[in-house]
Amino acid sequence: MKLTALDETGKAVDWWFIYKVPKLPGGGPKKVPEARGYEYLYYDPNVKRLALSKSALDDDKNALRRTLNSVLVEPTASTGWIFYNDEFPASMNKKDNHNLGHTKGVLAFDMNTKSAIWLLHSWPKYVDTMNKAMPTPLYGQTFLCLTLDLDAAREIATQMELDQDPQSYRPRLPDSLPASDPLRALAGPQDSDPPDASVKALKTVGGKDFMVIAKNKKWNRDFWNDLVVHKLGDDMDCETWIRGEVAPLVDPNGVHRTQDIKFIDTTPLGAPWIWSEHKDHAKWGITLNKNYVCVGDMNRMISQRQRGGGTIALEEKNLWTALKATDLVDPPAGVSHDEAKALIKSTHHDRDSEVGL
Repeated sequence: MKLTALDETGKAVDWWFIYKVPKLPGGGPKKVPEARGYEYLYYDPNVKRLALSKSALDDDKNALRRTLNSVLVEPTASTGWIFYNDEFPASMNKKDNHNLGHTKGVLAFDMNTKSAIWLLHSWPKYVDTMNKAMPTPLYGQTFLCLTLDLDAAREIATQMELDQDPQSYRPRLPDSLPASDPLRALAGPQDSDPPDASVKALKTVGGKDFMVIAKNKKWNRDFWNDLVVHKLGDDMDCETWIRGEVAPLVDPNGVHRTQDIKFIDTTPLGAPWIWSEHKDHAKWGITLNKNYVCVGDMNRMISQRQRGGGTIALEEKNLWTALKATDLVDPPAGVSHDEAKALIKSTHHDRDSEVGL
């Protein structure tokens, strides 16, 4: 069984990116349509454009469902997978281990065809093989799926086991998987090794270069500001779930800095919605001068220094340009706090009550 990411039509694709829209009210002077929370923007290297999909994440026609169904519905004896999420699916009725990584994803592989896919996402309690219902629609989420060979999947498993400490569940391991294989180790109990962070350079099956940047809980520093921006060699805007004590905005050594994105505006992409970071649970970032896009599972909060996790970084100009068009920091350069508040209010009728400016 050859594994591959599938696009919106069910055709094989090297990789794809999805940005889920949060649940948002409609109406107002501009008659903005309601967002149910399962609408999403889609991008892959064939369409070369980030745009609102005609499908929704709670139907069977989207790239996420098509890709997962192709693996999970009728797996062959040589097909295996590891699910991991810092919040178990509700159907498991099991307590989460908050000492493990703040990581979410699926690593699936096939021993006979030596193929694999890796889905890195931000949705709590997902994937649940016992319940097809989608998790909460309330917040924005991101998903990145890569088509890989088996060797790349093993390298990712090795790094993840050492530097991300994922909370894995419901693994499926083929009998042909060797006892010493890193994929088998990833499916077992995790525990941090000595303080460590690492960067692994890999390629998709189609030849797309990407980096996996990761750190374990004992590394105990600001993941985005002290690791990602330095590895990419550029300043960065970063959208994450910001709750509790937040990390400093300016890099202490003055070389590169990470700025927190505060507002997402999809209107430049032809979608009608604008929302604040309070409505967004995604974990993505873009460099300011290069074309790097990062999709990961770590928030930029002080408490996350004690959690393992990581991000995938790849250069893709069209996707970078699209995300840059949605990116508003708080406040935008040269705009006061009140002006930023007015900007959001003027383009979406209920922003004043939600952004808490």
